[in-house]
Amino acid sequence: MKRTLIFLLTGLLTGQSEDATLTIYKDGTALIKQPVAWSIPAGNSYVVWSNLPNGIHKDTPFLNLDSAFIISQRFNDNIFSGTDYFKKLRGEEIRVKPKDGKVVKGTLLDISSGSVTISNSSGIISFNRNELKYIESGNEDMDTPTFNPFLSWDLNSDSEKIVKGELVYKSNNFSWSTVYRLKLLNEEKGELIAEAVISNNSDMDFDSAKLQLVEGHLNKPGTRRPRPERMYRASAMESEIKIAPSMDEGELGDYHIYSLNDTHDLEAKENITVRMYGPLDVGYTKTYVFENSERRQKEEPLEVRLTMENTESNGLGIALPGGKVEMYSYSPAGGLEYIGADNMGHVPKGQSTTLTSGRAFDVIGKRRVLNYDRQRKSEEAVIEVQVTNTRTEPVNIQLVEHINGDWIIKHESINYQKKDASTIQFPFSLGAGETKYVTYTYRKEWK
Repeated sequence: MKRTLIFLLTGLLTGQSEDATLTIYKDGTALIKQPVAWSIPAGNSYVVWSNLPNGIHKDTPFLNLDSAFIISQRFNDNIFSGTDYFKKLRGEEIRVKPKDGKVVKGTLLDISSGSVTISNSSGIISFNRNELKYIESGNEDMDTPTFNPFLSWDLNSDSEKIVKGELVYKSNNFSWSTVYRLKLLNEEKGELIAEAVISNNSDMDFDSAKLQLVEGHLNKPGTRRPRPERMYRASAMESEIKIAPSMDEGELGDYHIYSLNDTHDLEAKENITVRMYGPLDVGYTKTYVFENSERRQKEEPLEVRLTMENTESNGLGIALPGGKVEMYSYSPAGGLEYIGADNMGHVPKGQSTTLTSGRAFDVIGKRRVLNYDRQRKSEEAVIEVQVTNTRTEPVNIQLVEHINGDWIIKHESINYQKKDASTIQFPFSLGAGETKYVTYTYRKEWK
């Protein structure tokens, strides 16, 4: 069968793509759509395309063409490896040059990433690969090496024409994450900025690429499906709320997709940062938390936790992708200072998130077990918690107590809230310079 060869190799060591669309997922993969436009003759043609990144999933590429018939597709990833090449030369003579010695000739016995072993008249000699300047072979039968995976197609066209379309495939070595900056303006208000950090860890440059970012957990063969309640669909109204001009938000099935309005150059081994949201004026509630369990005794500063409601009335009401939240506050001198960071999961509209910035220097908790009585079928303990606020303003306190088993609470000095089967909470306010004691008794019984 007569066919015309069209060889479209654009590079050897690194590739480059223009006007591609990259849909990047948080699992380290991307869906890549590269535009193609080929001039092909009438009849059968053979097209070779090597403009591909390392990490391509070889079972995913497919070609969409507008006016040509695809007879077959082949994928070749027989990429040159020096170690693999020399493994084929076992039993043949090679030359080895140590960094601090003379060339040594011998028959290759074995080669790996760490060592080279040869034999000659002196015996069997093993060299550390890191201590060699070079390894040399006189073999002239080697084929032209391939440095990139490549795709090839047998095409058929009814006439000479330019066919257009796109090559679609998945690849590893791409990822994105969200980084938030929360500036605390006072005890109740802050300023929130969200940015996306996009990483191209492949060996391929993308010029004028359209970038799309997907938030959600995609199912993969052999993995557990995410719980349905963890997925979230945005409404058309939500996709229009407080989105930065550089990015649009929409829905992709049960996932969120963020599309950058402008194209970007994304070079190999490069990270770029783009604005997603903000700055947004948000409110938060600060709570000082002292968390303990059963008979534990300790004294330490309380954790500082900030709770934000993801509602429109609180300056949000948008889908917040999970990511790292860096928190800042202004010093008495007026400078912006770093005060801690926390990780935040995906926060749907209408829900809340709680961040821990660190521990308070001047709000101290002390917990003691005043009495403990264990019998054959019961257990009872008297707990005292002391909290001291040396700040110049009142604070909100949350005592969190974990009790396992079948229990009851009695003789509590203030009202408590049962959060779940093993957790109770004592919320209260503490004035400036005030100390408060909270006592309670828990009792367990069993058969």
